[in-house]
This record gives sequence, C-alpha cells and structure tokens, in this order.
Amino acid sequence: MNISICPKCGGNLEKIIYEETEVDRCCQCLGIWLDSLEAEQLKNIKGSEIIDSGNFQEENPSESLQKKVNCPRCQISMIKILDFDEYPLWYETCLKCHGLWFDAGEFQQFKQNFQHTGYLARAIKILRLRKNTLS
Repeated sequence: MNISICPKCGGNLEKIIYEETEVDRCCQCLGIWLDSLEAEQLKNIKGSEIIDSGNFQEENPSESLQKKVNCPRCQISMIKILDFDEYPLWYETCLKCHGLWFDAGEFQQFKQNFQHTGYLARAIKILRLRKNTLS
C-alpha cells in the first residue's frame, strides 16, 4: 500500500532510499515515516542520518501527548513513545503495522541514542541511574 500524505502537516510524502532501505519523507515538515524494522536497519548503517534533513525541535510533552496523530499506512491513532537515553525524544508508533513517525530531526536523535559508547561511559551512566533510584 502506497502512503502519500504526512500524518502531521498533510504535506506530500516522497520516497527516499538509503542503502536499499526506502522511507517516506514529508516535503513540507521533513518528518519521516519508517515501516516496521526500517528504523532498526537504518540506525545501524553508517551515514543513514542523512535521510533526516530537518532540525530537531523539542516538543512540549503535554501538548504533544494531546495531539492525535493517525498512522499514514493504517489510519488508526498512533501512540507516543518516550525514548529516554542520551537525548529524551518523543516519537509516534502504530500498534497495528509497527511503523514509526519521526518529526524533523528526531531520527538523528534516535540514532544517536543507540551509538555505542565506551565501557567507561556506560558504567558511569549505570552508576548514575542506580544513585538516582536509591536516593
């Protein structure tokens, strides 16, 4: 099924191909639709963040949570996911087809959250989390 309308702004979606993975990007707001597993594929491919040509702008979480965003493929309401790692990030996912919607700049942040860091950086992060949960 072809999708062609942005779920956020109603703009036209264009096909973008990177390393044989096809995604849909809005010509107006530059948001990106990734079908099931495409985010997993692209987050591990060097340079794939180039598909996200937008600038990240943090949303107001209370406003963002109240906005209904329909899946461009299934037309059902998507849910908001909080990816809280190096960069806190809200994005939408469809519970039916498992596609993901990233606003402009969010895929870059998403990918950065999964970049491998050294063991020392990971250990410090774990210790901080433990300290915060024990406090």
